[in-house]
Amino acid sequence: MADALRYGIIGSGMMGIEHLLNLAHVPGAEVTAIADPHEGSRDWARSAAPEHVSFQEFEHHGELVESGLCDVVVVATPNMTHHELLLDLLPTDLHVLV
Repeated sequence: MADALRYGIIGSGMMGIEHLLNLAHVPGAEVTAIADPHEGSRDWARSAAPEHVSFQEFEHHGELVESGLCDVVVVATPNMTHHELLLDLLPTDLHVLV
């Protein structure tokens, strides 16, 4: 099997948690980081994550991008924030799912 793809999730509200839980069941996928400006949402992601999933937490998506922990980023933030986030993400080498 090829190396695992390392996923970062930007936004750990309802949709971010859904992606976190789904990725936990995908062979070859590893959630390595999440970013959310709201501490309560990061707390929720930590408590919702299956035991075998551990990740670095960031308050700002830029910190996640700069961390080098991810190959793929899932944008799971409110729709009206996608444009601004994509302006930061598309110039990188990261694969982006929105």
